[in-house]
This record gives sequence, structure tokens and C-alpha cells, in this order.
Amino acid sequence: MAAPVVLIIGCGIAGPVLGIFYKRQGYHPIVFEKVQTLGDAGASLMLMPNGMKVLNLIGIADQITKESLPLTGFWDGISSGETLGQSGLPSAFTAKYGQPAVGVKRTSISLMLKTRLLEMGVELREGCQLVKIEEGQDSVTAVFNGGQRLTGAFLIGCDGIKAASRHAMLGIQGIPTALPSFTGLIQSAGISPTPQSLDAFRRGSLCNWYGDGVHVIAYPISPALTSWAITLPESQDQEETWRVSDPSEIEAQREALAARLTSFEPIVLDLIKTATRIVKYGLFDREELRPEQWYSKRCVLVGDAAHPTSPHLGQGANQALEDCYHLIQLMPFLDTSSGDYTKEWERISTGLPSFFKAYAEKRQPRTSALVNEARAVGERRVVTGGTALCRERDAVIAKAWSHPDIVMAKYDRLFKEPF
Repeated sequence: MAAPVVLIIGCGIAGPVLGIFYKRQGYHPIVFEKVQTLGDAGASLMLMPNGMKVLNLIGIADQITKESLPLTGFWDGISSGETLGQSGLPSAFTAKYGQPAVGVKRTSISLMLKTRLLEMGVELREGCQLVKIEEGQDSVTAVFNGGQRLTGAFLIGCDGIKAASRHAMLGIQGIPTALPSFTGLIQSAGISPTPQSLDAFRRGSLCNWYGDGVHVIAYPISPALTSWAITLPESQDQEETWRVSDPSEIEAQREALAARLTSFEPIVLDLIKTATRIVKYGLFDREELRPEQWYSKRCVLVGDAAHPTSPHLGQGANQALEDCYHLIQLMPFLDTSSGDYTKEWERISTGLPSFFKAYAEKRQPRTSALVNEARAVGERRVVTGGTALCRERDAVIAKAWSHPDIVMAKYDRLFKEPF
């Protein structure tokens, strides 16, 4: 008997990982991606030890580490470069958690995941944009642009913050879904040669600079390259296309960003002025889903499709990877050559809602807390209103670094998961 088909919507981070996991478990996954060809897009991702542990299970963690430059420190300071607090904690992450924290080009990890997916014999269909879901008692059909239809045993939606899978699944249940709301913040992200003037400690650190109405973050993604992002208030939203700016656009964007950051130390301005790519996008928010809204009879949501989070904790991709791990842990292995295969699949098929329920109830409280924490961090980072408010924010940040045990506990809470 043929293995049950699993329809996986989205080939970002979670989609390929789930495709590999389900292939190993004896299912027949098919991954769908709306773009015509996965390739060059975006700036970078910060992968923390909790996410790297999951990527190690599919065999690409070492490849990521080799390409990148694992973090050795954290540094927070004001726009002029004065230090508010710092720590060498990341240098011990591999020994403590089994994996480092690493920044990686988004293009690099996308291609690594795509290559690994195809190596595992998992089918990838690009240029397929989900339009509708038709859910039956024992199957689900995905309808794509152009009228293409495919029926599977169940469907996993991991197509991001503006997930078509979320809208379609909740629509089946009669639950109205609003469009993501613009937070009033935009980010411009880029990749630049690491400035020679950057001191040794900060060269290997994740760095945050806090200014009046501006936040800058930067971290290494290789021995020679640094990825950075600037968060600014904006009255009009920017579509999150992750499109890389044309060479003709970059110079104007460099100048515009530099004009907003005249109070920042020269290192930050060097990063902007030497950027080889710039991506600009808005930050969006969505209403929180209750655990029972994460799934239906034949569908379940993963990553930003279930719990979209702002980037201020660096946990978006990492929490999606935790989702993948916990979801697959609840799905029994299927042996299509077994004489009991048909009976076993009937048991699993009937129990799908209970598996999805257990996954959602385990994951929703943790992701909900982190989404709210990321939102609060973002509000604290981009303070607008003059010197007094900025000094108040800076004092809070400096005080937080003065308690090493509390700092350690904060990261331990994140990185000891998912196993």
C-alpha cells in the first residue's frame, strides 16, 4: 500500500524540515512553495542553540556552523558606542547545549534545506500558491493557483505570517481572520564587510545599538561578513517580500539610512555605507490563536502561520523548528511493508485530531509567552520622545546586565529546549 500523502504548504524553514522528518517516518510528503524558484532572497537569520539542535537532526547544523562564525558574545550599547552591558555567554553555548548560536545568510540556509530535501527524495513543487483547502472526513484537498488540486491524508501549513493555510483552515471552521496589522515599525536589513575598526569582542558578538527612535542590531554571518538590521518607526507599511534591492537602489538607501543615523558611532555608518545588499520590509502582528485554533480534523499550523512573532527576540525561525520537532514526535512511524500497515494507518488517521491537539496544547503556551515578550522588547527598543525617555530605557538595559544569574537563566529558558 502506498504511504499516506502529507501536503506541506511553504518551503521556508519549517517546510523542508517537516518534509525530511515525515519521509523518515514512512509518509509521502510533498512540499509546495508559492515562488517560482527558491533562490536569492532576504538578508540573514540568527539560529540559536534550540533551533540548531533540530537542524542537526536533519544533518545540516555542521554545514551552517562551518559557513558562519559562531557567536562568542552579546553587547548592548548606546548610539555613540558607549557600552551598557556585555557578556561572553555565547562562547559556552556549544558545551552547554550541544550547538552554538550562529548567524547565516537566508539564501544559504534556504539552498541547504532545499538540497537536503531533494537528497531525501522529497518532492518539491515550486510556483504553487495555495488558494483553498477542502477538508473531508479522511482526506484533505489543497487547491492552488491555476486550478491545480492535490489530495492528501493531512495538510501542514507553514507558509509564514500571511499564511494562506491559516486563512483557509480557519475559514473552513467559520472563524473569521483579519489581515496582519502593521506595527508602525519597519526594518531595513543588509549584509556588509565586517568593519576593520570593530574591536575584537564585538567582532564575534551580537550587538545592539539604542538611539532615539532607532534600534540597530548586527552579528557576524562569516569571518568576513556582518548582517545588520535597522528598526525605525514608519507611518506606511512596507510589504514583506524579502526582495533584494537592485544595485541602482542601494546607493539611495544607504544615503537615506545614514542620514537617520548621524548620532551613531562610525562603525554603524561603515556597515551601512558598505552594504552589498539591502532589504526593506514592514513588521506585522496578528491576533493570537487559542490552541484549538491551531488545527482542524486534517490540518495543522506550524511556525509563523500559527504564532507569528516580531524579530526582536531572534526566535521566529527557532520556534518554528521547535514546532517541527514536537509535531513529528507525536506522529507514529509507518512501515509500508508491514502486514499490519493498513490497520496501523487507520488507527493513526482516526487519531490525527488528537495528535494535533497534543501538539498545539504543548506549544501554544510557550510560543504565546515568547510572542508577547518579543513585542515588549520591540516597544522598549524603539523609544521616541527625546533624551529623558532614552536615558530611562538605557538605564533599564544596563541594570538587566548587572545580574549575571538572571541573564543566564533567561537564555537557559530558551536554549535548553526542545530536548
